[in-house]
Amino acid sequence: MKDKTLTRTPRSVASRPRVVQTAEGLVLAGLQAPRSSGMDMADQCRAAFEEAIPLLKERDLALRDVSRIVCHIADADDFPASFPVFRQFFPSTSPGMTMMWLKDAPSTAPKIVVDLVICLPEEEDPASTAGF
Repeated sequence: MKDKTLTRTPRSVASRPRVVQTAEGLVLAGLQAPRSSGMDMADQCRAAFEEAIPLLKERDLALRDVSRIVCHIADADDFPASFPVFRQFFPSTSPGMTMMWLKDAPSTAPKIVVDLVICLPEEEDPASTAGF
């Protein structure tokens, strides 16, 4: 029988961040530390935001454009340690935040995975306002 052991890179394709276009804007989903082993939640949170910055910049956006943060966390007791990181990356804006506690997450799971929601303003159709 053939050996079915999978060789994985440090970060599998499924765990790479995704940029999803929605009717309201964009979602940067699955932001996490590329290598989370040995990192505390604050450092993993910092790495997730640092991963978001170039993805946003490619679209002429920045963290100030984020309207909602969704945090998938493995340990609710560790979450407050990440608050200074949120203040560091969002010093003048306060996006809404949702925390999803993954109560039975395996010990090998990242301590935090972040999704950023960006609501983009609707572009006005010049033809719709031409008669006014």
